[in-house]
Amino acid sequence: MDAFSQFLKSKGYRITKFRIAILQLLHSSKTPLAADEIKSNLDKQGVFADLVTVYRFLNTFVDVGLLHKIEFGEGRYRYELASLPHHHHVVCDSCGDIEDIQIDENELTKKLKTKSRFKIDHHHLEFFGLCANCQ
Repeated sequence: MDAFSQFLKSKGYRITKFRIAILQLLHSSKTPLAADEIKSNLDKQGVFADLVTVYRFLNTFVDVGLLHKIEFGEGRYRYELASLPHHHHVVCDSCGDIEDIQIDENELTKKLKTKSRFKIDHHHLEFFGLCANCQ
């Protein structure tokens, strides 16, 4: 958490218990979390704030590059640490389970270069289906 604290200080933000609690929660989570899930988990830890405050901090963390904001077609955003190694997700359409996956994107990138006139600078790639428990 020292790295997060130093980063926030370098951007001119105060280090508060609530801000650090959000980052610690996301650091320990195995899946991206939605704002309401973050609030609920923090409430259980005795760290209280309203949902508007949670959203404000999450958006600030996205703006300064600490978090990634991901949308899985649920009508809400989920958040995860930007410091994680580059990866994608598989999402169960039935139970909502989410797993991180790492894939070699070199072949896909090469095909895009030959079939498109675009210069790709970023992408979002998520996979949806049924997990082993729901098949």
